[in-house]
Amino acid sequence: MIELPAPIETRIIQAARAAGVSISTFLDRLLDEYIEDKTDIEQAERALQEPGEISAEELKAKYGL
Repeated sequence: MIELPAPIETRIIQAARAAGVSISTFLDRLLDEYIEDKTDIEQAERALQEPGEISAEELKAKYGL
């Protein structure tokens, strides 16, 4: 069991109801998406460090973004 602050718990309950799923299903999906996003970010960061690549900051500076 995970204890959450009341405002967070309320928001989760409301979001699950709005999505038409149980709280458990909502949290499972939420955590799956979070883990997938983290994995994607880590892969993108590694790709940016590969030889011949430039960082986002260098790209912004180069193209004035």
